[in-house]
Amino acid sequence: MTNKNYLKKLVEKRSRFRAEKKYEEADKLRKKIEALGFQVADKDEKSKLTDITAKKNATAKKSYLVLFGSGEISSVGRSIHDYVLQQIGKKPVNIAIVSTPAGFQPNVSAVHEEIADFFNASLKNYHPNISIIYANDAKKANDADLIRNIEKSDYIFVGPGSPTYAKRNLENSLLIGKITEALAGGKSLCLSSAAVLAFSKFTLPVYEIYKAGAELYWEKGLDYFPPFMEWTTVIPHKNNNEGGKELDTSYCFMGKARFKKIRKLLPPAEKIIGIDEQTALIIDAKNKSRKIMGKGSIEDL
Repeated sequence: MTNKNYLKKLVEKRSRFRAEKKYEEADKLRKKIEALGFQVADKDEKSKLTDITAKKNATAKKSYLVLFGSGEISSVGRSIHDYVLQQIGKKPVNIAIVSTPAGFQPNVSAVHEEIADFFNASLKNYHPNISIIYANDAKKANDADLIRNIEKSDYIFVGPGSPTYAKRNLENSLLIGKITEALAGGKSLCLSSAAVLAFSKFTLPVYEIYKAGAELYWEKGLDYFPPFMEWTTVIPHKNNNEGGKELDTSYCFMGKARFKKIRKLLPPAEKIIGIDEQTALIIDAKNKSRKIMGKGSIEDL
């Protein structure tokens, strides 16, 4: 039986770390609390504990590959995750959040704590048991102890950051191998933004071209999609309009004219799809059926 005073002290200490924005330390305590058989959820600066040891550990009913154009932690994203988790049919659901695409960012912990908080608050009816896997570089992506929670996860989320950084640090790693095993074993994988590009056959170097002015080029990606669909390269943020009237930022910040040029650098037969923002393509990993959810659409490019 867990010592209640010890558990209370862990929760209080974690709350202090969160208030001081020491997110990595807070996440370590979250994992320690979870190891004791309790889920911790945060709301209005208060933490609530749920005993998960007595709940039935049901087997997931279905397995999915989910590709977001954007909006993965928006109200639209909540509806999409809710649909997928309903189909998975498991409570409590184990969710692993992988930080690799944003591993180079100083605020990587804050970004992924926000994603964890979103799942806890917006999908609390699934009693999510959340682990943040801070595989911030290639060394950590090959640390068996660090990534061990992938094996017991039901829903793996990989999201924002740099697609080329994600590809370099995930390629041939133990982590990408474990993700592949998990999906093959009936678990589900959700990719958004940079992760969608990194897992494509060809990766669009968004930061390098849009931010740093590099010449147009593609990098080879992780080439993850052929078992699930005919499209091998996916472009998120297809209808982005952050640039307003002055700057075309559609086609993942390339703009229509520039994307037309960079598209010609790929083999003509390459299968490419664009996914609008606030939109997701949901693929059944077993029978390959697919569903589009959200505000936009998908388009062959």
